[in-house]
Amino acid sequence: MQSKLFFRASVALLLAATLSCSTTKKLHQLTSDANTAFSNGDYKTALAGYEQLMAGEKNTTGEVYCKAGISAWELGQTEKAIDYLEKSKQLNAINPQGYIALAKAYRKIDNLSREITNLELCLERNPATLKQTATEMLFDAYVRSENWQPADSLWNNLNPLQQENLLLKTGYLKVKRKLSQTDKAVELAKSILKIDKNNTDALDFLAEYHYKRADELYVREMKAYESNKTMKQYRQLTDALKQVNADFKIARDYLETLYKINPDKRYARYLGNIYTRFENKQKAAYWYKLASDK
Repeated sequence: MQSKLFFRASVALLLAATLSCSTTKKLHQLTSDANTAFSNGDYKTALAGYEQLMAGEKNTTGEVYCKAGISAWELGQTEKAIDYLEKSKQLNAINPQGYIALAKAYRKIDNLSREITNLELCLERNPATLKQTATEMLFDAYVRSENWQPADSLWNNLNPLQQENLLLKTGYLKVKRKLSQTDKAVELAKSILKIDKNNTDALDFLAEYHYKRADELYVREMKAYESNKTMKQYRQLTDALKQVNADFKIARDYLETLYKINPDKRYARYLGNIYTRFENKQKAAYWYKLASDK
């Protein structure tokens, strides 16, 4: 009797070992196939394989979650990508590519703070191949979130080719404008217009810059002359008015271009003021009417 029980137990153990070995072999093969598909950019096959692994294993590894999340993102499955990649983060297994995908996914659902957080975490890893990509994305996110000082600090980490990118350069103009670094902003705006003559950010900045410079000089010199009506002061006023007119003409040209692109009442109001200074009542009335029309 005991020998029969021993035989049955032995057979059961052997079957269990065989089954376990077979299951392990299948899991290894499934993992290998999924990883191969992932490496080849076949994200549909890769995701299907990783999800089979998740269903078949009690303790799914963080690497599987990471690659599954990247695959889901590449397939346009945003919510699933976030779910898998966040699980990978919890298991301390997410890689720089995963951080990039997660940041993109959060941007897709308009969660700017988490987009920034994941890009910062990516750069903390000092990734060899994705560092410039993450830096570019983070700079853009800082600009969109109006984090002007961090964006300014990050600019020099971009490579020369990235710094010539029109979108990034326009973002940097916004940064310099908001930080009141006028000379650099003027330089940037002029270089942007050489690439894109209808760039509204550059046109808007330069129009406002020349308008304000002309207006402030006019008010200052007129006030000085009214206080001291000497020949010397008159000559100084005359010289100043030449600069005032030159700046107003530059501002006028930028503003008229802007109005053609975007008929904003603010631009029309500025133009009305300029033509008033030019003592052109007809054109001033024309632009003031456009500024007041509903």
